[in-house]
Order: sequence, then structure tokens, then C-alpha cells
Amino acid sequence: MTKCPSDRLLASAVLACLLAGPAMAADDPAKPPMVGPSFWKTSQLYELCTSQHQTDRAHCEGFITGVASTLQNEQISRVRVCIPKGTSSNDVVQKVVWYLREKADADDMKVAAVSLIGPLLPVLYNCTPGQPPKFAP
Repeated sequence: MTKCPSDRLLASAVLACLLAGPAMAADDPAKPPMVGPSFWKTSQLYELCTSQHQTDRAHCEGFITGVASTLQNEQISRVRVCIPKGTSSNDVVQKVVWYLREKADADDMKVAAVSLIGPLLPVLYNCTPGQPPKFAP
């Protein structure tokens, strides 16, 4: 089985979450955890990604890298993403945050985050540069 060069991205994200658990508790004891619906709106994800609190940013990174990792799996995804070797999960998050800050409009911010991030990642990390992302049957 051939491994995608960025399989380490998923492993890194899982390891970071496991190791960060105890540290997250000490992040800011005065700040209540963000409680909300199971599926964040894009505006809520953006709020997490740009928060001053490390715990919030860790949730953001986990969400975005989870979507990216799923889209890298050709058995699951109809359209794949090709994240270049050496790209960190933070690089991916920053590219998504840039898009949300610079390109997303008010309507984009109201939809479920996965509904925007899922189609966005194949555009940002296109496997067929110079062409639209290819959808598998």
C-alpha cells in the first residue's frame, strides 16, 4: 500500500490532540469551554481559529486537519486533496483562515463549517494544478 506523503499530517494531528489534553485544561481556567451544536457554523470555526485561547485554536486545527485527512483518502472522498510534503497542519489552518478572512462572505459564514471547508480544500490543495479538482465516480 502506497502512503500519501502527508499521512504524517493525520498522525501528527492525532498525537497533538492526545498530548494536548492535559495542557488544554491549564490553558485558561477562567474561560468556559465553547459549548454549541455538534456542527459548527463557519463563523464559529473562524472564531475558534482566531481565538487568543490555545484550546480554541487546537479545536480549530483538529477540525480542519480532520476534514483534510478525510479528503486525502481516495476510498472515502470523491475529490481528493494533495497537500505537499512538508506542509504542517498549521500551514493548512492558516490558508483556510486566510480564505475565511479575505474571501468568504456573510452567507458563507452562516453555513455548516464542513460544507464550506470540504469543497474549499480541494481548491486550495488541488491534485491537478491548472485544472478544476477532479471528482471520482
